[in-house]
Amino acid sequence: GWNLYKYKKFDDEDGLSFVQKTGLILFVIVYPLFVSMYTMLPPFIGLAGYVLIINLEKERSYIFAPLLFLLNLDLNLSLPLFLSIFVIILIYMFIYTPLKRLVRCKVCLLFALIVIIDFLYYFSLFIYDFIFNTTTILADMLLVYYIVIDILLGVLL
Repeated sequence: GWNLYKYKKFDDEDGLSFVQKTGLILFVIVYPLFVSMYTMLPPFIGLAGYVLIINLEKERSYIFAPLLFLLNLDLNLSLPLFLSIFVIILIYMFIYTPLKRLVRCKVCLLFALIVIIDFLYYFSLFIYDFIFNTTTILADMLLVYYIVIDILLGVLL
């Protein structure tokens, strides 16, 4: 009877059921399309970055979901390609490890990481706009709304 423990479910290798995997794939593909059409929907760059960093650390198999989500978001919103992924990888390499040692509370770490990811990403977008004399993003209250909703959803999940 004990040997059947490791054969509990074929599709449960990484903790997600078939319905959850399907929902995740649909969200990764469809949500960036809605974000490009409806400006009140936040892009969730900080939350996707947090999921990417956590999965990089644990080496899980669904690391590609946040990568595909961020790439899809870059393409649909006409943002600089791979800038979000580049900023998140830099945060993972230089900020995450010392921050993880400093902050023991998981919710506090999540909050701090989402704030850092959002701040550095939008700051890098402003630098990009300045260098190439473009207007990729506007610094208005909508940007603050995006960051607040990103943080709230991250803390609630």
